[in-house]
Amino acid sequence: MAEEMELDPQLKALLEVANLLNSPGDDSGIPDEELRQQFSGAFGSVTSKIPVASISNQTIQGPDGNKIPIRIYHPADAKPRKKGLPILVFCHGGGFFAGDLNAYDDLCRNLGHLSAYIVISVDYRLAPEHKFPAGHLDCYAATKWAFDNAVALGGDQTQVAVGGDSAGGSIAAAVCHLARDMKGPKLAMQVLLYPMMQPTAHYESESMKEFGTTAPVLSKRMCETAYERLVATPEEQRSELIDLNHAPSVKNLPPAYVVTAEYDPLRDEGEYYAARLFKNNVPTKAKRYGGATHSFILFGSLAEIQCSVRALEDVAIAMRQAVKEEKDPWDARSYMMIAATVVAFLSVKVYHYYQTGNAL
Repeated sequence: MAEEMELDPQLKALLEVANLLNSPGDDSGIPDEELRQQFSGAFGSVTSKIPVASISNQTIQGPDGNKIPIRIYHPADAKPRKKGLPILVFCHGGGFFAGDLNAYDDLCRNLGHLSAYIVISVDYRLAPEHKFPAGHLDCYAATKWAFDNAVALGGDQTQVAVGGDSAGGSIAAAVCHLARDMKGPKLAMQVLLYPMMQPTAHYESESMKEFGTTAPVLSKRMCETAYERLVATPEEQRSELIDLNHAPSVKNLPPAYVVTAEYDPLRDEGEYYAARLFKNNVPTKAKRYGGATHSFILFGSLAEIQCSVRALEDVAIAMRQAVKEEKDPWDARSYMMIAATVVAFLSVKVYHYYQTGNAL
């Protein structure tokens, strides 16, 4: 068993200032709108310094006649590709009931800048006003839209990925299941950042037992209330789009990159999902960050935190590696044809010399 690290000192200092160093306990007594304002107020007020080529806000058609706001980030200084840039559809976190485009502006800019992807951030419908599967279907609709409009966006239709953090990581994973089962877009990758992968009321991992009442940022009770807000009935928590760790099949899903944090109650369920993907022949990489808490990458929007910077760089490397390189116009077949021509020419020279004694 790996030796535990101390809480990252930079992260610890930020959490102390934000009064998040102790377990947050039970948030069910706080009105949803107040919690949303706290979340968006903390992260949405950040003025990002990350360069982008362009940002545009649009609304696209939703699955129920609704409109879905999206924000599209084109990265600055990205190397042009013949087929266009890869695209990441990003589903924000916030326990299925909080979070918005502004709260994730800095993170999406950063992801696009480091990976050279076009990033599409999705402002999906939130619980409890919009029960499951509303938000999930919005994110799937946005993914289909990205696929259908990839060329117009300057993107590559064959390189559309989906990702998200926390509850958004859960939704991103569910989008991959929907795309597979509904014969939708063939996705290039899934990026899951400390995702929620199983309803806490039904399953309790070792990390949930260990950190559910003691870790900063996220508690067991907060996870329970997140799922309670999401569904109309308790039975719906067992849907394979929510209880992803116990979905009937994880075969034929896109390659995955999964990030977990040492002091996160959700750590083990994310790692279990990664292991299950790997066992079912889905190319999968998973990385646990020592000394980190839930949402540690997002906290990097508020202050310089080295473990957050390192994790984002690692995610970007994985995203770049997932992109299929465009074929060199001088591919292997071209080189073989050239070689055959050279051999034929040399053969003619040798034959001529043998017959005449004179070189060509």
